[in-house]
Amino acid sequence: MATDLSSQLRDIILNTHVPLVLPDFPINWECFDDSLQNWCTRYDQDANVDSLPAFESMDVTDCETPQWERKRKRVKMTMQKFLHNFTMTVDKQPKEWAAYQYVRAHDMPPSCLSGIDFKCFGFAEHQNDYSLWLGSKGANTPCHYDTYGVNVVVQAYGSKSWLLFPPETPLQSTRIPYEESSVYCLENFYAPEPDKLQHYEQFQEHAYHCLLQPGDVLIVPRQWWHYVEAVSTSLSVNYWVPLKSDLDLTFDELLVKHVVESFVKGESNALKQYLLNPNQLDEIAESASSLFSQFEKAVLKPNLDNKRKLWDTDYLTESEVLQLLRSVRVHIRALDVMPKEAYSQLITDNAKRHTQGRSERKEDAIISSTLEQLINSMCAPRCIASIKQEFFRRLKQMDRS
Repeated sequence: MATDLSSQLRDIILNTHVPLVLPDFPINWECFDDSLQNWCTRYDQDANVDSLPAFESMDVTDCETPQWERKRKRVKMTMQKFLHNFTMTVDKQPKEWAAYQYVRAHDMPPSCLSGIDFKCFGFAEHQNDYSLWLGSKGANTPCHYDTYGVNVVVQAYGSKSWLLFPPETPLQSTRIPYEESSVYCLENFYAPEPDKLQHYEQFQEHAYHCLLQPGDVLIVPRQWWHYVEAVSTSLSVNYWVPLKSDLDLTFDELLVKHVVESFVKGESNALKQYLLNPNQLDEIAESASSLFSQFEKAVLKPNLDNKRKLWDTDYLTESEVLQLLRSVRVHIRALDVMPKEAYSQLITDNAKRHTQGRSERKEDAIISSTLEQLINSMCAPRCIASIKQEFFRRLKQMDRS
């Protein structure tokens, strides 16, 4: 096992099977040395004046389903306008939240990224492949898991609530809306229906929770479900550590993409916007053959044009990880399952959003529920796994002949 701090952290990150928090970790990234106000001022001064950041905004009373991206408005505004319009005082309840989310580093002014480097966690080869998330109170990401990588989250400003569940938790997975590399669930942790709280109680024995504060770091293991909500105006940085196992999962995602896109080609824009996440609308493959060429490049010839370093996982035993956690020079806290009372209080409080909502907002019926169930059944992990198993069986048989 490694002895220097960054290598020890890398070993821990790649081998942990439970979420970890590094409280008040000394990242010392220059761009976050002063206030969020100053960071936003730098952004406005140095960004391309012809390309204002496109924020998503959402009515806080929209509670009937998870707050899917397809239901959000897109508003272009300066960072200063965002702070003015959405940074609320304690005695004023916001009607909407706004967020500038999943923004890749190469789309940001360099002055807002100065000093960011994940080599302190043992990943010097990150190639600036990280994302920033800025949002006002209430900004949230519906519960989902990331298909690829281990997630390293650095909280720069404000605070965020993370509700996490291990992969085996029996949440109702869905690929609608489809987003490449994200698998959502139908449970609405933003605002559970009050008369369905018993359904949510069954997840308590799987639930982990933390409230990230400025300077905290969260490690989210592979394929852990998570619902994330800003408790105050918040800015965080995420880096998904690329893994060798991701190559195998690429095939699964391409199969799902083919299935979902087969239902949107030639259909109305309304149906496309319902089935696909907004960021996928411009990514529809022109044909099945063009999608297959992506598969060949990513799966059959994975080493071509792949300049990212891919990492192994699970190369340490559980006892070796525990030994590292005891010996490492920084404080690391493994999250525990939430106490029953704390979990019940959280979902009960969130359910009040349903009863206090000022309006009933329901999406128009774009497709039949039966068709939606059919698409999700075709995209279910065990169905995709069966197709993949049969495909590689046939490939192996072909190679023998």
